[in-house]
Amino acid sequence: MSNLAKLKFRVVSCSSEDNDFPVTELLKHGPQSKGWQSARFQDFPQVIIFQFICPVHIQQLQFLSHQSKISSRIEIFTYMPENPVSIPPLDQFKWKRLGYLSLDNNEKSNFQARELKSVFIDIKALFLKIALNKCHINKYNMFNQVGLVAVNALGEELGDLSAPSRKGLPPRLENELEFDPVTTERLKQLLAAKDRAIENEDFDEAKKLKDAIERLRSVGQQLYTLEERKRIAINNEDYESAKVIKMEIERLRNAILPPAENNNYARPYSGNRPLGMDRPTSRPLAGNPIPQSDFDLFPPTKPMKNDPFIKQESLPIRNQIYGNKGPVSHDEQVIPTVASGKNPAQIYEEDDEEGPKNVSNSPEPLGVQRAKLAEPFIHILTDKICKRIFSKTWQFREEGLGIIMNEVSGSSSEIFGNLDSPDIYTGTLGAVRYTLGDKVAQVSQKSMGLLGLLIKTIPPNRGFIHGDASEYAQSIMILLLDKAGDNNARIRELAEQTFMAFGKSEIIGISSSVQVILKPSKEKSTSQKHIVGKLNLLTTIIEEFRIDNSNVPFQPVVDYALNNYTNSNSEIRNAAHNLLMKIYSSAGNKLSNLVSENKNLRQAQIDALQKGFSEVEVGTYQEPKAPNKAVREVRENKEVKEQRNVIKNVGMCEFCGKTDSIFMNQDNLDIHYWKDCPMLVACPQCSQIVEIIQLNSHMLKECELKELVGQCNRCKEAIHMDEYEQHMEEQACLGAKPASKANRCPLCHDDVDPGQNGWMKHILTEGCPNNDRSNY
Repeated sequence: MSNLAKLKFRVVSCSSEDNDFPVTELLKHGPQSKGWQSARFQDFPQVIIFQFICPVHIQQLQFLSHQSKISSRIEIFTYMPENPVSIPPLDQFKWKRLGYLSLDNNEKSNFQARELKSVFIDIKALFLKIALNKCHINKYNMFNQVGLVAVNALGEELGDLSAPSRKGLPPRLENELEFDPVTTERLKQLLAAKDRAIENEDFDEAKKLKDAIERLRSVGQQLYTLEERKRIAINNEDYESAKVIKMEIERLRNAILPPAENNNYARPYSGNRPLGMDRPTSRPLAGNPIPQSDFDLFPPTKPMKNDPFIKQESLPIRNQIYGNKGPVSHDEQVIPTVASGKNPAQIYEEDDEEGPKNVSNSPEPLGVQRAKLAEPFIHILTDKICKRIFSKTWQFREEGLGIIMNEVSGSSSEIFGNLDSPDIYTGTLGAVRYTLGDKVAQVSQKSMGLLGLLIKTIPPNRGFIHGDASEYAQSIMILLLDKAGDNNARIRELAEQTFMAFGKSEIIGISSSVQVILKPSKEKSTSQKHIVGKLNLLTTIIEEFRIDNSNVPFQPVVDYALNNYTNSNSEIRNAAHNLLMKIYSSAGNKLSNLVSENKNLRQAQIDALQKGFSEVEVGTYQEPKAPNKAVREVRENKEVKEQRNVIKNVGMCEFCGKTDSIFMNQDNLDIHYWKDCPMLVACPQCSQIVEIIQLNSHMLKECELKELVGQCNRCKEAIHMDEYEQHMEEQACLGAKPASKANRCPLCHDDVDPGQNGWMKHILTEGCPNNDRSNY
C-alpha cells in the first residue's frame, strides 16, 4: 500500500450542509479543515456524491467522523460509466453498493475523540457516493446532525478509460459477507441448482429452490450470530453452552432447508460431498484480504500534520460494533413480496381470504418479511412469542405481550430466567417497537404498560442499549409522541406518562426527548391533537427540569411555542400559552424581552402574553380551559353532521355509498368494510384496511412496515424494496401528473380522472381491473 496516492475529487451533490460547516470543507486536506456537517433536523440518509478528476482504481477509503455528530452507519457506493467521456445524468447512474461501515456512539471517550474508519477495497470508479444514516443521539447533538471531518480516497489514477473492474462478488452473492461460511456455501449451491433447474425448464423445482433460498436468507443473520456465540463459548471452554447453541443452529438449518438428497438439482458439482462439510472463507470485497481490527480513536484536539489521517486501521466493510455477539443487521437480505399487479394479500404465506379465524388455536407462521423484522430478537423471545407479536390476529399480539410482562415481572422465568439485562431490554424493546403503534387500543395500551413495567422492574442503564435496541428505543419515542395525539383520551394520557418515564431514563435522557418533540414532522400537516400533545409534554418537561440548560435549550423551545401561539386553532393557542407561561416562570425577563421584540406577533397577542407574565409573577395565573364538549359540537361543520346522521339512520357505507338495512348494525358494517367494500383494500404490507385512494400514502408514511417500500421519484408510487432497484433502472413506469390533472390508482397503476368523482368512476362505475372487490 505504500505506493498508494491520494485521489483528487470534487463534490457533485450533497443532501444538506450547515452554513458554518459546508461540504466543500471535505476538499481541504489539512488541520485547518472544519469538516462537513448536515443541516439541522434533516431526514436520513444524508448523501454526498464525489467525482474524481479521472477514472481511478480505489484501493482504500478513509472516513474521520465528528466526535459527537456521529452517523450510525456509512454506506458506500461507486459508479463507473460505460463511456467516461459521455456521462449520463446523475439520476440515471447505476450505483454499485459495496457495503457499509458502522460507527461507534463514542460514549466511551465521552465524545472527546474522533473515530477513524478505513476499508480496503479494489474497484475502478469515476464517482463515489456515501450515504450517512441516522445519527447517534447524545446531549451534544441537539439538532440530530451528522458530520465528517475528513474523507480520503487512496489508489491510483487510470491511464486509460477502461471499464470498471468486474472482480468481486457475484451480484447474487454480494451479501455473503453477512452470513456464516456454511450458509454462504449452501446459498451458492442452491443458486447453482436453481440455474440448472431453469436450464432444464423444470420450473416447479426452480420455484422450490427459490423458496429455499429465501428461507435460508431470512435466518442467515441469526445463524451468523449463533456461530459467533458458539465460537466464543468454545474459546471460553463453556462446552455446555456450545452444545446448546449447536443444537439450535442445527434446528434452524433443518427447519429452513429441505434435505439435499430429495432434490436432483441441489447437489454441488463436486460430486458426493455433503452440503456444508467444507467451510470456505468468505471472500472480501473485490478479492482483497481484509484484516480484522478494532476501530481507532484519537483526540481531535491533537495537532494534525499534513495528513489528517495520522493512524490508519483497516476494517472489513461488513464489521459492526456489537461486542462479542457478532453483527445482527439484516439489511442485505432480499425480501420477496407480492408481485406487482396481483391481488394485495397478507404477508403471511398461509393467509387466506377469510381473514383471521380459530383465534383459540396457534398463531400463523411468521412469514419471510416479519421473520426479518424479528431476527434481532427472536433468539431472545423465542419463535413462540414472536409469532404472537407479529400475528395478524390482535388477540395473539396482546397474548404475546402478556407473556413478556410475566417474564419481566418475575411471575415466570421460562424465557428471561437466564438472560442478562441487555438481552432482556433488546427483546422487550423489540416487541414494544412493533406493537406500540397498533391500531387496536388494547394492544397499544398493553405495549405501553409493558414498557412502563420494564423501566420500573429493571432500572435502565445506557449500557443496556446498543445496536438494534438503540434503534428500537428511538422508534418507540416517536411512536409514543404519535400516540400522545391519539383520538382516544386514555391512550393520549398513557402515552404522555410513558413518554416522560422513558424519556427521563438513562437510556434516552431529557435532552433527546426534547429533540424528538421539536423535530419537524414529515407530514405536511399535523393534527391539532398531536400538536397539543407535544406542547403539553414540553410544559411538563420544563415544569420539572426548567429551561435554558443542557437538557432543555431555550431558543428552539421558545420558537416552537411562539409559532404555535399564532395558530388558528384555539386549543393549540391555549396549550402554547401555557407553555410560554411555564417558560417565563423559569426564564423570566429573557422571554419577556424576546416576546416584546417579536415581529410575527400582533400587538394584541403580545399584550395577552405580557398580562400572563404579570399574573405568573403575583401567582394569580390560571390556565385557559379548553372549550367543553357542547361548544365543540356547535363548532362542527353542520353538513358533515347531517351526512353522518343520514348514514347512520339508513344504513349506508360512507365509502362506496351502498345502502342496506343490515348496515345499521355496526358489526355488519365492519364486516362490509373488511371484506366487501370496493373502495377499501388491505395493505399488502401490514394488512390494515385502508381506502384505495390513500393506499400509496399509507404504505409510504403510516404503515408499520413502511421500511419495506420506497417511493419512485418518477411515478411517486410505493415500490417494494426487492423490486425497487429494477424499477428505478427500467424507468418504465408512468410519470406522475399533478393532482389537478389526474389521480394514480395504486392497484392498476393507470391514471384516473382527477378529484373524488374520478375515483368513484374508476372504482365503482368502470371497475378497476385489479380490484377483486369490483364485482361486489
